[in-house]
Amino acid sequence: MRWGRVGGAGSAAALRKGSRVGLRSLAAKLRRTRRRGLQERFSFIVTLHLHIGLCPLTTRSRRKIKHFKMKKIDLCLSSEGAEVILATSSDEKHPPENMIDGNPDTFWTTTGMFPQEFIICFHKHVRIERLVIQSYFVRTLRIEKSTSKEPVDFEPWIERDLVHTEGQLQNEEIMARDGHATYLRFIIISAFDHFASVHSVSAEGIAVSNLS
Repeated sequence: MRWGRVGGAGSAAALRKGSRVGLRSLAAKLRRTRRRGLQERFSFIVTLHLHIGLCPLTTRSRRKIKHFKMKKIDLCLSSEGAEVILATSSDEKHPPENMIDGNPDTFWTTTGMFPQEFIICFHKHVRIERLVIQSYFVRTLRIEKSTSKEPVDFEPWIERDLVHTEGQLQNEEIMARDGHATYLRFIIISAFDHFASVHSVSAEGIAVSNLS
């Protein structure tokens, strides 16, 4: 019985000691886990702040790169959104949209008497750097431009006297200055014959922004 009691007391002491060691170990483990959790949370917060802080810079950088990579296109093509919204002459076989369809075999023709005119709408703000007009029998051509949202407030821009080329198209190339526009008005003031034709109008430049 004595040995039993001694053995029982020793076992209880060992159990209490083991329990204390186990509790200390568990507490230490919990502290490590908590510390690691705090570190991970701190790391996450720092990463999040860095991400939020850097996002606007990255976006601005991408916008700048996109701005500088804007390529030159033919702004007068109907496939780029251009549209002839007015023409003083219209022939079923040779309608005004032929001038901007990109097809060299189609053209717009006047129906006699001058001046004749047509207006091209870009449906956006553009900057034109070079114009090329292919025509036949056109003598004097005036070009006006507008930067308004509606086809109003046109201002004189370019005027040229063209040379008649018998049997071949007139190919008038114009390097443009101050080419910001939303609309262009082409006025054929006079011609070498009773009729004239415009085969294509090309405007090399860039689209700046949409009409808002």
